[in-house]
Amino acid sequence: MNCQRPLPEHGPSGGAPTGRQLEVLAYVHAYKQANEMAPSARELCTRFGWSSLNAAWDHLSRLEQLRLLTRRAKAARSLRLTESGKALAQAYLSAHPEVLHG
Repeated sequence: MNCQRPLPEHGPSGGAPTGRQLEVLAYVHAYKQANEMAPSARELCTRFGWSSLNAAWDHLSRLEQLRLLTRRAKAARSLRLTESGKALAQAYLSAHPEVLHG
C-alpha cells in the first residue's frame, strides 16, 4: 500500500480553510445529510483519491482546529459540523454541486 500523503496546501492567511479543506467539509456535510452519519476516514480517502488514512485525519484535524467541525476521540463516524462549518459547507455546495460526485 502506498502511504504517500497529499502535498500540503497553503491556504489564505488568517486561518481560513484551503479549497481542499472546504471541499472535504462540504462533502462531510452532504454525506451526513444523505446517510444520517458521517463518512469514515477510509470513505474520505476513497472519495478524494488519497492512499493514506493520515491524509483524511490531517484534513479533519485542520478543520477541527479551525472550529468548523468537532469529533469525539475513539468514536467512529462522530464528526459534527459547527454552525459556522455548516454555513461554509452549504455555501460551498451551492457553488460547487459536483463535490458530491467527485
